[in-house]
Amino acid sequence: MVCVDDPSVNRALPWTEKYRPVGLSEVVAHKAIVDVINKFADGGQLPHLLFHGPPGTGKTSTILALAKELYGLNFSNMVLELNASDARGINVVRDEIQSFASTMRPFSTTFKLVIMDECDSMTKDAQFALRRIMEKYTQHTRFCLICNYASKVIPALQSRCTKFRFSPIASGDMLQRLRHIVNSENFSISDNSLATIQKLGEGDMRKTVNILQSVSLSASVVTDDAIHLITGHVGQLQVDELLRFLLNEPLQGTFEHFNRLKCTQNFALVDIVKPLSESLLTLHMAAGTRARLLRGLSDIEYSLSFACSEKNQTLYLISLFHQARFEMTRHS
Repeated sequence: MVCVDDPSVNRALPWTEKYRPVGLSEVVAHKAIVDVINKFADGGQLPHLLFHGPPGTGKTSTILALAKELYGLNFSNMVLELNASDARGINVVRDEIQSFASTMRPFSTTFKLVIMDECDSMTKDAQFALRRIMEKYTQHTRFCLICNYASKVIPALQSRCTKFRFSPIASGDMLQRLRHIVNSENFSISDNSLATIQKLGEGDMRKTVNILQSVSLSASVVTDDAIHLITGHVGQLQVDELLRFLLNEPLQGTFEHFNRLKCTQNFALVDIVKPLSESLLTLHMAAGTRARLLRGLSDIEYSLSFACSEKNQTLYLISLFHQARFEMTRHS
C-alpha cells in the first residue's frame, strides 16, 4: 500500500497499489513462506533470496513489506529497486548495483537490500557479473531476486540464494482479500459476483484486483454478464449455446452464430477457445473424440498466437466439431 495523505490522490491510486501490504502480517496467503522470512529477519540472519512463481502471487509485495518493516523511514536510503526487464544489461550491474552495494552508511549496522524484479530477463553476462557482486558485498548487502521462471536464472545465482516458490493464490485467500477491498471502498457486490471475479483472476492477485476495480467503475449493477462483458470473457451460458450450435446445427448456421457472438459481445476467437476446452471436459462423449477436440483447440490457440487468419481458424474449429458429431453418430 502507498501511504498518501491527500484523499484526492488516494482515490486516484490503482487498487493494486492502494491495497498493497505495508507489513508481512498483511500478506495474503503463503503463510509458511512469511513465517520463515520473519524468523530470518528477527534473528538478523536474512540470506540472499530468490522468489519465483507466476505473476501476481505476492513475490514483490512480500519483499517490499519486509523492507518497510526493516527500514521504516530509511526505506529509500537502504533499498534499491530495479526491474531487470528494463535494466537488464551488464552495465547496470557494474554501475548502479555495484555503486549502491559498495557504499555503507556511517555507523549503520543494518544491511542494505537490492531488489531485482524480473531477473530472469537479465542477460547471462549480467547474471554472472551480479554473482560476483553478491559474493563481494555480502557482509553489508542482501539481494532479493524475483522471477517467474527460476530455470532462467543461472545455477551460480540460484545456489547463493534461499529459494521460495510462490504458487497461485488459493480461492479462499483471494476472496478474503477481495471482501476487504470491497468493504474499504463501500462497494456493493454479491458473493456470487466476487466468486466469478476470483475465478477469472486465476490465482493472480494483481489481475483479480484490477478486474474488481474495473467492474466497480463500469457497472452500476454488478452481474455475471456485466463482469464477462467488461473483462472480455465468455460467460457459461454463451459457451453452452455455442456448444449446442457446434454439435447440432449446420456448418453455415454455426459460422453465422460465431460471427454474431463476436460482433455483439466484442469477443475474439482466442477468448472462446479456453472456455470451450473446459466445457468439453464435462460433456458425455468418447474419450478419443474428446482428445481429438482438445488437441484441435490447442492447435487453434497456438496458430492464433502467430496471427493466423481468425476466419480460417473459426472454420477449422467448426469442422472439428462436425467431425466429432459424425463420430458420435456412428458410435451411437
